Amino acid sequence: MAPLPGSLASSSLSFCMIVKNEQQHLARCLASVKPHVDELVVVDTGSSDRTVEIARQYGARVAFFSWCDDFAAARNFAIDQVSGDWILTLDADEELVVDWADWRSQVAPEAETMAYWLQLTDVNQPITPLSTMRLFRHTPALRYAGRYHESLRYQDSFVGSARTRELTGLQILHYGYEERLLDQKTLQRDIPMLERIRLSGEMTLLLLLTLSDAYLRSNQLEAAQSCLSEAFERLSPHLLTGEPPRDKTRLSAILFAIGDDLLQHQQDFETALLVCRRGLEWFPTYPPLVHLAGRLLQELGFPLGATAYFEQCLQLGRDGTYQQHEPFDRAFMTLWPAYDLGLLYLHLKDDARAAEAFKLALSFDPNYAPAQEGLALIQGATG
Repeated sequence: MAPLPGSLASSSLSFCMIVKNEQQHLARCLASVKPHVDELVVVDTGSSDRTVEIARQYGARVAFFSWCDDFAAARNFAIDQVSGDWILTLDADEELVVDWADWRSQVAPEAETMAYWLQLTDVNQPITPLSTMRLFRHTPALRYAGRYHESLRYQDSFVGSARTRELTGLQILHYGYEERLLDQKTLQRDIPMLERIRLSGEMTLLLLLTLSDAYLRSNQLEAAQSCLSEAFERLSPHLLTGEPPRDKTRLSAILFAIGDDLLQHQQDFETALLVCRRGLEWFPTYPPLVHLAGRLLQELGFPLGATAYFEQCLQLGRDGTYQQHEPFDRAFMTLWPAYDLGLLYLHLKDDARAAEAFKLALSFDPNYAPAQEGLALIQGATG
């Protein structure tokens, strides 16, 4: 392996992945990757289904890793099994899409470029695309860190923007798991593993958000709120001073989750206002936070102020100027602010604007019953 190989057009490319009981998805993933790589390596962490058999059917070399509650350790083991100059990695429930046959020529020969961002789109969920680092050099300087939500590090630090680029010739489709299997993974794997990490004292803000989401999926509201309360306590000094924390990984989503809980469940409007204020200072174009600010003003009895935030959500969606690197539900830029505007204009006795807003909401989702009911109410009153 050359320590700093040149362009991928003249270098070898290995694919590696870690799997466990992925017979439902694995064939689609490997079929999408195989024509475009020089080597396939699948690391199995304890499958009891046909996963290993399917991997071998696609010509993959299979290695085995004893699971140790550490995704980074498993991924680093997988990296150590490949021989190529560059590495591509996907999860089993993902599919590689090649938009440009000559995509390898996009990969620059400059030695300082360590990794490439690929766009990942969720097939089954209405969320915005995510940029994810999945193509990188095969060098000892790049290793994964983090037992859960592992991420690539360069010389034990975040891979800075000077060492990464966007790659437009490839994209990834994410299919996800059916609801039953996802609930099973949440209860049997994710929650127990995250609870062990929490007890070990290694819980990051991102992992607190992840555990909170897992608790919510399993209808454990109090446990979810305890995670958000802990996250808020850690962030309090930053919220008071206005200086954001050094690690901003999914910080906008964390702030939204905390603010939403404060508003919806605790009705602590003053603290929610602080979270919104700082959140919008740090992430002014993140629609969930903009929408949260509108909801908060609505609750506080400032309908005109709230309309400005809901209009901003819609404008961010129309212009495409929203925060790109943090995925979120597209309805924050479409259906929900449009419907909320309808409610506010109803409150302000402006039936014409209310009807216009409800119609806009129905243009995003014709079957959205609350907007149908709001429009029917106006039409009944004026009919």
